[in-house]
Amino acid sequence: MNDNRYHDSFILLDTLFHRVVNKMKRIEQKPRYFGTPYLLYPSEIHTIESVGRHPGINVTGLADLQGVTKGAVSQVIRKLVDKNMVIRMKDEQNDRDVLLKLSDTGRVAYDAHEEFHARIYPELTTVLDEADEKTMAFVEKLFKSMDKFCDSVLNEPESPPPSP
Repeated sequence: MNDNRYHDSFILLDTLFHRVVNKMKRIEQKPRYFGTPYLLYPSEIHTIESVGRHPGINVTGLADLQGVTKGAVSQVIRKLVDKNMVIRMKDEQNDRDVLLKLSDTGRVAYDAHEEFHARIYPELTTVLDEADEKTMAFVEKLFKSMDKFCDSVLNEPESPPPSP
């Protein structure tokens, strides 16, 4: 690919990517009802999703899985426990560790969230069915590269403001 075409392709992908990210941010900021009387914020429903997929996970594991701090996870868990959606249990092998699982109400929200995500599956499946293994490997590599870049930027020390 010549440099101009490469540059134009990158600009197109970058523009589309940022458009999708901006729309996802708008979706992610809007609380929703997921089959329970509780209005759930995205951080709450995604925590319910993670606990539902990994019953018995602890706060450290949950923070690692979600890419957030233990403090952030602890705050969300506290809210979900207050809403009777997540249950804290003592780890029988380690008294200091607290394990998490969904309550029946949490399971209702988890299932409703799965249905919410299932709305995009038919369209994505149609597109993904057209992709061969090489293309899928490329897409995975692209997302991993973007993830790695985000980690590096997030781990950069704050630079001082420019001198006036």
